Amino acid sequence: MTKVTEVNLDEETIRQVGLQQTDKPINAQIAPDARVFSYPFLEEVYIMESDLYGNTMPKGSCFLAFNGKHGLIGKHLKVETLKNASVEEIKKMIEANSEG
Repeated sequence: MTKVTEVNLDEETIRQVGLQQTDKPINAQIAPDARVFSYPFLEEVYIMESDLYGNTMPKGSCFLAFNGKHGLIGKHLKVETLKNASVEEIKKMIEANSEG
């Protein structure tokens, strides 16, 4: 696991998207300083600063985590995509990737 030295999700993005930082336990290894946010309007959908294995996401990106057929899975997501996506578009991304 790598240590997070910079945050990928700035306060403006957090506010714009409506993310809520959570300390709810999820079935994933999180990088020590990485934050996990719940995504508004969709249950058990998270935006993370590390992937499910504790690897810090590259600058300008985040990890969209959600429950698939066999547990928590996710997808690499650019922060700009997150900022510009509607709830419906996020829902479609989840449906297209939920087979795992």
